[in-house]
Parts: sequence; structure tokens; C-alpha cells
Amino acid sequence: METAPVSGTAAPAAARGSGPGSPAAQRVLWVAVYAMLVLAPMAFVAVAPDAARRSGLTNASDGIGFSALAVLALQLGLPARLRLFTRPFGVDVLLRFHRLVGGVALALALLHVVLLMVDDPDRLSLLDPVDAPWRARAGLLCVVALAVLVALSLWRRPLRVPYEAWRASHLLLGVLVVAAAVGHVVGVGGYAGVGAVQATVAALVVLGAAAVFALRVARPFAAAGRPYRVDRVLDERGGATTLRLRADGHAGIAFSPGQFAWLKTAASPYALEEHPFSFASSAARPGAVELTVKAVGDFTASVRALAPGARVLLDGPHGSFVPARPTAPYVLVAGGIGITPVMSLLRTFADAGDRRPLVLVDANRRWDDVTFREELDELTRRLDLHLVHVLSEPPEDWTGERGRVDLRLLARVLPDDVAGWNAFVCGPPPMVTAAVEALRALGLPEEQVHAERFADV
Repeated sequence: METAPVSGTAAPAAARGSGPGSPAAQRVLWVAVYAMLVLAPMAFVAVAPDAARRSGLTNASDGIGFSALAVLALQLGLPARLRLFTRPFGVDVLLRFHRLVGGVALALALLHVVLLMVDDPDRLSLLDPVDAPWRARAGLLCVVALAVLVALSLWRRPLRVPYEAWRASHLLLGVLVVAAAVGHVVGVGGYAGVGAVQATVAALVVLGAAAVFALRVARPFAAAGRPYRVDRVLDERGGATTLRLRADGHAGIAFSPGQFAWLKTAASPYALEEHPFSFASSAARPGAVELTVKAVGDFTASVRALAPGARVLLDGPHGSFVPARPTAPYVLVAGGIGITPVMSLLRTFADAGDRRPLVLVDANRRWDDVTFREELDELTRRLDLHLVHVLSEPPEDWTGERGRVDLRLLARVLPDDVAGWNAFVCGPPPMVTAAVEALRALGLPEEQVHAERFADV
């Protein structure tokens, strides 16, 4: 998948307390529900009327096969951007889990086949794509299509598959895999008489279809009803580009600092090409938003070519950031273009006249790479902002901080009472990991540290 040029996909929000409505409690609930849906088929096999007449390997294979079907159906729901799931986990966690579980589903499907063959070698004839019964061919189609889907996800770039073509194939193959798996189960029919199996298979099919409809039909339709127009396209330092957008015929999408939206530049709302970018502008002005992107892939490079007046669509807002202590000061750590959501926070504070203490550690390679450099200097006058630039390749006359963001650097620049502050960290994964570990070592509780990492999307 293409790497998002800004960290628009949020890492999981830290627990905001331990009550039943907290993100931590919601995560526990949804993990339990997911595990129950995946493991329940094992129980269905054990209580089936004819389970005693089947061999142990066959029962194990059937239970694993049903679990694989459950995983596949749930895979359709994970990327659907449903706030019910994105709020407690964050979109990037769901997408990474979706990518990981694709391989798990393939392993379960292969294990299902292998156990059947080991239990009775005569079943090898079921692998004949020409003469095998249709139910067996449906199962074979499911496994082959799933293997192709996983391979394309892992090796899209080495194979030089265009992003749009990959995304279309990913959707079509996903639907084909689930449809073939359901056809295989219905055709075999060994457990069709078990009411729990019937209900579960039906529910999973409906869930998967509803998720695809929500993502590919309902959300684009809603976005098409609130378009934006390109107002200006601005070149920024560090090879970044800012899109200034104005709401066209509506008041704008209300968002909070630290959130992001999926940007679509195609004329059709149902086109597959879209990418996530953080809001860089003040949340006080949803009708005039800014997205700052850095050219990494073909899509982000094409953003520079957008002409004023061009119509674009935003699907959002998304993101799970909610400060644990709403009125507390902030530690802000940004790496490269990770400054984008931080700018939204700073601009929102400036518009509100909020004078709480702020410390921004902005890490870049070179001085000329510092995006928003001049505006950051201006914000030090409008806010109670202590700005710390960190360069990994500083000029010879550089007197500021140099190297990487680590515990020693943060200990030097942060106040002694930082344990009571909120922290927002955004940037490349290695920098984010180092900064989060350092902040925790300095006494910030986990629930006060929010991290966003660049993600493949």
C-alpha cells in the first residue's frame, strides 16, 4: 500500500479512565466480541448432531474452516471506517490488524484443506479444478483468490501494481473470497441443519455486505453532498504542498484538532483513489480548511497540479485524539510532515486566544526542510509556545538541538512538571516510538500520551 505522506491515520487513543464507556473498556469489549465470533464455530462443530461419527481431524478441519469464514467476513468490516470501531482503536490500528489477519485467514484456510487430506488421502481428488464437485471447486477458488489477495498486498510495490488497480482488485478479490467461502459451506451442507451455524453464516454475510456498502456507497454519497473547492495551492518548505479548500454550498465539516479526512480528487465520488491527510487548519473555521501534503507517491505528487476551483471531496472527520486533560498544557513532538496535525492544534489555540503553556519539539533533517518555519516563529508571539527545532543534518553554524529526539533531548527541553501535561506525537514510526518511550520515562502516564504514526493506506 502507498505510504500516507502525513500521519492522518491515528494510533489508538490511550485509555481515558476505566469506566464502561472509556476507550479502554470499549477495546476490551470489541476484542471479546471478535474472539467470540471467530472461535464460536469450534463449539458449533463440537455440538453438531453427527460430530461423533466424524474423525477428530475432520471435526478439527471443519471447525477451522468455519473460523476462517468468520475471519474473512469480518475482514470486510475492518476497513469500513465505522466510528463505532475507529474511536476506541484508531483507523491505523484497524488497518494494520486487517493486513495481519489476511495472512492468518489464509493460513486457516490452508490448514482446513491439509487436515482433510491428511485424514483421508482419497480426498485429494477434491482438488481437481475440473472434475471435482462444485462445492469443492468453490472452496478451491476461495483459497486461490485469498492467496492472490494476500500476495498482492505484500508485494504490490515490487510487482509495480498501480495503487488504483491494486485497490480495485483488493475489493473484488475480497468479495469473491467471501462469496466462494459461503458457497463452499452451503454446498457441503454438513452443518446446515444446525441453527446456530445457519444464523452465524447469515449474520457474517450480512455484516460483510453492509460494511462494503457503507464504505463504497454510503460514505461516498454523503461526501458528494458536501463538496469543497480548491481555493489556493501553496508550496511549502520541505517539499510540501498546502491545499486551501473552501466549502461549496455548506458550512463545512466540523472537526477537532488532530483529526484527518480522506481526500478524493476524482470527479466521481465512487472512484477508488483517495488518501488520508490531517487537517492543518484551525478547527474554528471548518468552512475553510487546509491540508498539507508531501509528495511521496503518484497521488500526492498530483495534488500540486490541482487548479483553483477544482472540486474535491472529504470523507471525515476521522481520528481518535481526545486530550486526557482538556485544560492542561501540551508537549508536542513532530517529525517532518508530522507537523501538520500539530499546526491544527496551534492554530486552533491561537484563534481561541488560549495561552496555556506549550512546548513544540519539531524534528527535521535540514533547516530548509522545516515546514511552516516562519509561521511557527509567528505563533511563538501569539501563544505561550516554547519552540525547539531539532536538526539531524544541521549547518555548521547551528547552535540549536541536533541529532534525534530521545530521552536526553526531551529531558533537557521539557519542564520539570511535564507529568501533568498532555502529549501529542506525530511522525515516522521510529521517531514516534522513541518519543513515546521517552515521555513515559519522564513520568507522563500512558493515558496522557497520544501518538500518530505514518501508515501504509
